Amino acid sequence: MKSFPFRILFLCIFLPPIFYLVTIIILEGYLQQRETSKLNHLIIQDHEALYEGRYTVKEEIKRNLEAYLTQSLIYRLGVSMNILVKTSDDRILYPAQFRNEYSESNTSEGFSTLPTHELHYTEIAVENYEILNKGLLVLLDIQIKHNSWISNSILVLYIFAAALVLQRIIKNRIQEAEKEEEDQKRIIHRLSVELAGAEAKLQDEEDKEKRFKQKIHELNRDKNGLTTDIDELLEEMEKMEKGLEAHMEDKRRTEQEIARLKEEIDLLRDKVQRPNKRKGKTSSFEKRFRILYKNLEFTDRAIEGFTALPDSFQLKAEEIIFRLNENHSMIPVKRKVFGKGGKMNILEVDFSYSGRLYFQKDTQSKTRIMAIGTKNTQNQDLAFLVHE
Repeated sequence: MKSFPFRILFLCIFLPPIFYLVTIIILEGYLQQRETSKLNHLIIQDHEALYEGRYTVKEEIKRNLEAYLTQSLIYRLGVSMNILVKTSDDRILYPAQFRNEYSESNTSEGFSTLPTHELHYTEIAVENYEILNKGLLVLLDIQIKHNSWISNSILVLYIFAAALVLQRIIKNRIQEAEKEEEDQKRIIHRLSVELAGAEAKLQDEEDKEKRFKQKIHELNRDKNGLTTDIDELLEEMEKMEKGLEAHMEDKRRTEQEIARLKEEIDLLRDKVQRPNKRKGKTSSFEKRFRILYKNLEFTDRAIEGFTALPDSFQLKAEEIIFRLNENHSMIPVKRKVFGKGGKMNILEVDFSYSGRLYFQKDTQSKTRIMAIGTKNTQNQDLAFLVHE
């Protein structure tokens, strides 16, 4: 895994408490609406007994609400319900311990303040009828207690969901890293096979070279011993020499191909086997270059590109860097490259067959190393130079 998903980890830590609080608020609102509607139909059940005056409205409300709270599941799970029932003229009927001064002073309207056992059934019935006729107002305040069954269950649910998300992301990152490593190994194997084929071809070219040299040697010997057919021998020698030159050219191209394949294999092996050492090397090279080469400036791209090179390529590249520091005019430039704004002010230098170094001469008499890489990274380096 290239990097641990710290952002996802932070989200998985901080989002569950936030979702928990939001869920509690939404759930409280939903329960308040549902329970208010339920209580409006629940507080008065036995209308016939109330109209007969067998007991007061206050007693009916108290009995029904206490029975409901005793049987309520959400109440046992940690939901706190503060219930207030009053008449339309603000006379509090539940809870019974509260008294309303207005209702106590309003005896002229027929509401008796005497205990129930001192009232006649007719008076109680009349009072009950008037209360029910004017209507009852139910006020409910619901709060979900923290550290209760329902609140803890919600929090555990979000924590468990965050853990599953984090586990899934980490698992995917690990699978991607393993797949990339397998791809790198397959590329190394393919290049190794190509390298073996190129080396076999080189051996064949060397064998042909030996045969051509032997043939030329024999012809030269025959030439010295013969006095006739000189023109024919010279023509044959010329053909052999041309064939030797052609095979020498094939040999040179084969050697270059072998060097390129070895470079690619070294780069891939370095990427697979030593990914964690590259950052430390980059910092070390950056410090060393800025101390040794006072006349040069290095971009981060150049330092990273130098670090990614194999050891043999690094030696050749540093030789170019040393010469640029001393006198950039002594460096053979391969071509000019377009930079930002379309100006051809960036120069390209070759090293070690496929190595590439790009530098720029600025206005402060300093040479700036823009990028270092190989033929394999040339497209990325040129894209960087265009936008730099």
